[in-house]
Amino acid sequence: MKQLLTTLRPPAGLPPALRRPLRHALLWALFIGFEYFVFSQWQLGPLVTAGFVLTDTVAAVVGFYFFSGVVLPRWLLRGRWLLTLAGLAGIYYLWALLTFGFFAWLDHRGLVTADMHDYVHRLLDYGLWGGVFAWRAVSMGLSDFVVTVLPPILLRFIVFLLRSSNHSLRLERENLNLEVNFLKAQINPHFLFNTLNNLYLLVVKQDERAPVMVEHLTHLMHYTVHESDAALVPLDRETGFLAAYLELERLRYGRKVRIDYRASGPWAAYRVTPLLFFPFVENAFKHGVDSSLEASWVEIELTAADGWLHLAVRNSFSPEAAPRAVGGVGIANVQKRLALHYAPADYALTITRYPETYTHAVTLRLRLHPAEAAAPGAATRLSPLPHP
Repeated sequence: MKQLLTTLRPPAGLPPALRRPLRHALLWALFIGFEYFVFSQWQLGPLVTAGFVLTDTVAAVVGFYFFSGVVLPRWLLRGRWLLTLAGLAGIYYLWALLTFGFFAWLDHRGLVTADMHDYVHRLLDYGLWGGVFAWRAVSMGLSDFVVTVLPPILLRFIVFLLRSSNHSLRLERENLNLEVNFLKAQINPHFLFNTLNNLYLLVVKQDERAPVMVEHLTHLMHYTVHESDAALVPLDRETGFLAAYLELERLRYGRKVRIDYRASGPWAAYRVTPLLFFPFVENAFKHGVDSSLEASWVEIELTAADGWLHLAVRNSFSPEAAPRAVGGVGIANVQKRLALHYAPADYALTITRYPETYTHAVTLRLRLHPAEAAAPGAATRLSPLPHP
């Protein structure tokens, strides 16, 4: 199918207004050539052969454009199934009438040979009704119709399905790109405001942690703005981004929140879809730490081994806090991106809430892409923020 569509594709240099007519002309030239090749094998003579080709071509052309302009857009796509069946039946009966008329002309002109006699008179001997509309005639004619007139119509329908599928996939990707951009925007306002406020206080107090904090914030912003647009990023860049975010959260919450981050693995050996981990970690602070009045905690474990990544995020939540929906735009975005970029067998995501221990847990198992040849710009080595 792909090779056929490539064959029918006009040269790229043609004006757009000429491409479609030329593509259709190529389609019908191929159809006529195929019909002539088939019927010429019957050795019926040039006039009879041309009559068979002309009959099928007229029915195919009329049926093709009737299906393309009426049946498909007005009936089939709107779920009008009876009209759709009636339209297809109309295309068949057009071909059957043309065929019956052609056979009658052959018989009248005495062009029906002995080899053709049974084939032609199986219709003519029963008259117009019995040779065209009766179920007996339909049952015999459908096989010829399917191999002569129906293929161009099926080709049109398949092309429509392929284009619709590509269009839907393109819209889905564009929608996901918008959601990723929204996710990046989510990182900025609330988090950035708190970080800058804390940075201001450190600068006023001439705290030695201020330059390190600026370094982490710069790393985080640079990654979200300039690096995370790629389909795949080095895993060490993604983990570096996560480490920078956690260091800033440590400064923001201080000793009120225990943040335990354990990471191990050959990060430089793999690549991953960007910003897959951040929504889970952000959620741990948003729905756990921010809703807790007492001491709270966040535990993150990230390992890479044997081509697989294992992420576990656990956080405490307060039983007195108002109920909040788990996840949100960020989590839904990650779930859709996982489904789009990874096969079902290549990832497993579990989100669980344990009311008895006031714990929320997320686990993600993901097959990693091997890294390409080492490129400049390895992960920035960020120093942990010292705490007083």
